[in-house]
Amino acid sequence: MQTGSRKFVERSVVIVGVGLIGGSIAAALRQRFSGCEVIGIGRNRERLKLATERGLLTDWSDQISSAAIPDGSLGIVCLPVDQIAGAVRQLLDAGCELITDAGSIKVSVYDALHDVSGARFIGSHPIAGSEHTGFEHADADLFVNRLCVVTPLRAAAIDTDRIVAFWMSIGSIVQQMSPDEHDRVLALTSHLPHIVAAVMSGCVPAELLPYTGTGFRDTTRIAAGSASLWTPILLGNATHCVESIDAAEQLLHRFREAITTGDATTLEAMLEVSAQRRRSLKHE
Repeated sequence: MQTGSRKFVERSVVIVGVGLIGGSIAAALRQRFSGCEVIGIGRNRERLKLATERGLLTDWSDQISSAAIPDGSLGIVCLPVDQIAGAVRQLLDAGCELITDAGSIKVSVYDALHDVSGARFIGSHPIAGSEHTGFEHADADLFVNRLCVVTPLRAAAIDTDRIVAFWMSIGSIVQQMSPDEHDRVLALTSHLPHIVAAVMSGCVPAELLPYTGTGFRDTTRIAAGSASLWTPILLGNATHCVESIDAAEQLLHRFREAITTGDATTLEAMLEVSAQRRRSLKHE
């Protein structure tokens, strides 16, 4: 795991998709490195204008083209996972020097890019965010002391170092993994929690919602996230998500058996293991 800070070398950063994550990257750069150009690319001209007016961007464009990308730029794709590969291809065609992303799955993105040079794309996943969307919720410190996984596959070491240095410069702690290991881990730590939260939320009929308390609200908070964003994430990491569901089913079956048989000793032991694991997380 790599921590600390490295010298910031970027003169221009192109962000494709100026939402919560893209907007927070822009905010972090504008706050820390005023000399760096931050160019936003998206489809909604009015929102890009507004993001510029709010100081997040130095320039913007509604299309990925060589005219919008200064020489030597670092490109960062912050789009839904099923749109990342297409944007990477466009950035490659437009001459972007080096490209990364912020998506929560990696193997399917690399697979979609198998026929193009992999040397100029290095996948990343900053593990930060919220159920909110839009640059209105951008936070310049969103990545401070948060883990960012970098997944070099065929990249040169100098380019990997550049991507690592970028994330560290805005406060991240960086861990390198293979794309498949990233997807396996995130299936358990991110994708399964969303599935379980959705299941819990879906189990309670609408007419019973007035009877819910903080326990229900806390455990189902992430179920309020965008369905259109999460559907391609879960389908794009299907194998590992199914494995994580199988693991959850096995543990749920053990709880069911302990409750059915009145096995207080086993039930208390399982609850205590889970409680201790949750307590071991650092308070934020």
